[in-house]
Amino acid sequence: MSVLFAGLILSSCIITQSVSIDQMEPGKVSLPSPIRKVALISRNFKFSVDTLAKYYNADFRLRKGTMADNLLIDSIAVTKSMDSLRKALLESGRFDEVFVYPFNAIKPHTGDKEMPLSSVFIQSLCTESETDAVISLEMLSYFYSRHGSSGREIQAEANVKVTAIWSVYMPKSEMPIDRFTHSEVIRWGENPNNSSQKYRLPGRKEAIAIACGTAAKNYGKRIVPYWAESSRVIIGLNGSDWERALSFAEKNEWKGAAQIWEKYLESSQKRIAGIAALNYAVAQEMLGNPDQANLWSAKSVSLLQNGETGRIARNYAGQLYQRKLKADQLNTLLKIDRL
Repeated sequence: MSVLFAGLILSSCIITQSVSIDQMEPGKVSLPSPIRKVALISRNFKFSVDTLAKYYNADFRLRKGTMADNLLIDSIAVTKSMDSLRKALLESGRFDEVFVYPFNAIKPHTGDKEMPLSSVFIQSLCTESETDAVISLEMLSYFYSRHGSSGREIQAEANVKVTAIWSVYMPKSEMPIDRFTHSEVIRWGENPNNSSQKYRLPGRKEAIAIACGTAAKNYGKRIVPYWAESSRVIIGLNGSDWERALSFAEKNEWKGAAQIWEKYLESSQKRIAGIAALNYAVAQEMLGNPDQANLWSAKSVSLLQNGETGRIARNYAGQLYQRKLKADQLNTLLKIDRL
């Protein structure tokens, strides 16, 4: 009977389950780790085709802001963008110092095409600010829209669309090492506190300031390490133990799941032992034990050499290897002994 039962397990179809894990990723812009000080500057450039730069939408009607309001809002938008990005860069631990040039360091100007800053100018900025690189806000555009304030029977809403072009420059480089267009819409709707008190939607100046700050902070994730969601695959087999282990994993109760899989690590059946080793490795990673995760992942690869289970085991070993490489890089960037 025991031989028959083992045969049934070996011949049964596997059950796969994807589980999520948050892991820190290096920034998408590959700045050398010795670069610890950066300068932020705004080009104060706008494209001549940006015909809505001085306008806003109020209850479905296009309105033009006053010259004084437009100049003030532009100054606030740039300043808020720079302050928010500076805060995000420093809070990440990636940089030791962030120098911010004032809003009017470069006079506002428009044109049909935006040209990159020259290497001579970048070198002069780095020398003046005693920094190693420059992050430039090449162009900033925003448009405020609001409706629902004229008594119409529609839900009140306000939003700001922000579009910014950011470039990262290194001294002695003729072109930026990264140029990225970041665009997003920040919205305000009904009262977030769900109270009967009337909810005040932000006005044009306030909304643009908030939206530009949020957008700049989100762009900062391109420069500094950030948390991203990844996934792992675990395998289930027929039997109450395996069902309970998968149930524990679904609830993020990894200790309970690991205790069940641990019982099968020394199974005489290679397939069962290999699947248990794979799942146990995932549990150890989730519990913060990377060395144990690598040990049992390698064991699963040696036991599961063929078929779908073998492919899953090899893929997971590759994920662990890539995570180790990124961890080593992050340790250097953030100047810590172990991540």
